[in-house]
Amino acid sequence: MIRICLLCLPLLLAAGAAYAQLYPSKVTRMDTGKVYLRLQPIGLADLLDGNFTVGGEYRFNKTWSATLDAGFIFYSKYMGYTEKTTGILLRPGIRKYAGKYKDYFFDLQLHYKEVMYRVYDWIDRGVVNGAPAYQELTTFRYRKQVYGVHLMAGGREFLTKDHRLFLEIVAGIGIHYKVTGAYHEGNSLVEDPFALVINRNNNLKTPARTVMPALPLTVRVVYKLR
Repeated sequence: MIRICLLCLPLLLAAGAAYAQLYPSKVTRMDTGKVYLRLQPIGLADLLDGNFTVGGEYRFNKTWSATLDAGFIFYSKYMGYTEKTTGILLRPGIRKYAGKYKDYFFDLQLHYKEVMYRVYDWIDRGVVNGAPAYQELTTFRYRKQVYGVHLMAGGREFLTKDHRLFLEIVAGIGIHYKVTGAYHEGNSLVEDPFALVINRNNNLKTPARTVMPALPLTVRVVYKLR
């Protein structure tokens, strides 16, 4: 996913710069909006947890604003042989604008994701100390929950001369706490296919619990409502 974003980023930057040159500001370079609607199209290309995510921003003043993104997860390649995927994304945050024209910003964002996978595959049964007594080929549910915090920075490229439509390009660092495992399957085990190798022993528990770094990177299409 990160490689896909990195490949798309130069194209989006070039497109945004071209539009910005076509529509230079004749009044002021400072955005004076208060309420914004935003869309994250990159989520649709996320193969691990494909999602449709929209959000909003309410600006208290020239420097501070509150943000919220919410998404619905509807397909995934996270688990093999997945028959159905449903889930949610929630990302509330606080933003601080900086610079002479308040044209770049810093975000402190909380992250929550919960996904339920309906899978037809082998599941370990009668597990004792990570060792199963037997395996069963069946349909089961597998749940993933992720809690995290992100610190990000970004900027804007205006696409129209009235400054109502623009791109936001955002990148940062973060930390995630992930809880995964077969859902309501007593004494059973399904390993997380994306667990870190160094956490293999934790992955043999149900549920498996992992702390891992995050590198959030996204591009948003934003429209100023007022």
